[in-house]
Amino acid sequence: MLSAEEICELKRIHHSLEKRMEKIEKNQLSAIVKLSERLKELMADIESMREKEKNMWNPDLNTRIKISKKGIKLSKELNYFVMEVASEFEKSNIPEDAGKRFMSVAKLIKDNRMDPAKKEFEYFEEIIELSKRYEKTEEEMKEKDRILKREQVRIEKILAEMSELEKETVDLGKILSYENLLKNLEKLEKLRETYIHSLLSEPVVELLEDIEKYSLKDYCQALPGKEEMAELKEFFSEYPAFGKCNVNQLCEFFEYSEKKLSHICPETSRFRRLVVGNKNLFETILSLEKTTFLAVDDENEKVMDFYAEMIEGAQEIVEQIRQLRKEKYSYREEYEKNKKIEKRKEELSKYSKKELEAELRDIEHLLELLHSNHP
Repeated sequence: MLSAEEICELKRIHHSLEKRMEKIEKNQLSAIVKLSERLKELMADIESMREKEKNMWNPDLNTRIKISKKGIKLSKELNYFVMEVASEFEKSNIPEDAGKRFMSVAKLIKDNRMDPAKKEFEYFEEIIELSKRYEKTEEEMKEKDRILKREQVRIEKILAEMSELEKETVDLGKILSYENLLKNLEKLEKLRETYIHSLLSEPVVELLEDIEKYSLKDYCQALPGKEEMAELKEFFSEYPAFGKCNVNQLCEFFEYSEKKLSHICPETSRFRRLVVGNKNLFETILSLEKTTFLAVDDENEKVMDFYAEMIEGAQEIVEQIRQLRKEKYSYREEYEKNKKIEKRKEELSKYSKKELEAELRDIEHLLELLHSNHP
């Protein structure tokens, strides 16, 4: 956060520079600085050329020609500069005093009097330096203005949001009803897990009986159909060593060698065709929990009926779900609205309203200082 002392010091420096530049009209400053910088470049080029010319001992013809051409070019540029000064003066872009000084420096250069020209040019050197420092402090003030205003907007936005959240109201009854619906759906999910685990722990023979008895294929198309079911049941009744295994134990036989398998089932080819051939089926049964099998969906009446009629402890839960779902969309809308409100309140809880208001007052004070006419 910026301090009042920092802003006052910057304003003092800026005002001091402004006072020193009062002799130059603001609308004339840019033209003077531009001409001063151009003249400074010319003086450096001319001095450099003259130094080279002086330090060369008996230069060859080509070198003399190059130096001569460079001298002519710089002489022309100096004449153009004089013409530009006259033009800017006629347009009132530079004051008379500055114009005369430019002309004086140019004449001294033409007369090969570089040291007096430099002395005369010190006036413009000071203007260039003052202008740069003035621009720098002005840019610093603008940057501080941007920083303060950005922070002001940020705090105002937070305070406005806090105020809006304080005014927000929700229907607690609807929220509790939707939470109750979610809890009941979660209870069904747990009952589904328990039911699937019970199926997986059953001997394969009993599992196949349950699939047929409760029409479980209606809830998972990967489960066997009538013909396939008949063949599997017949095989497992003939070979109870397999039939009494649960699905997980049965799958372990898939890795048995022919020799090892033949000790349990002489009809190894039949085992491979009926059981191993249905490897995908048994693997699907093992992962029923990850499938859509009896997936909890309050709008799926068939699934809801199954839970109510077939799963112990589910009837009352299903009745509550059916009662609560009548206004489900209205309840959910209020529930989601409340969630967003609570989330935003949690995010804003790191701020103190009083501290933000105090900070905002400080920023407003600093902006007043920055934009005041007093240094």
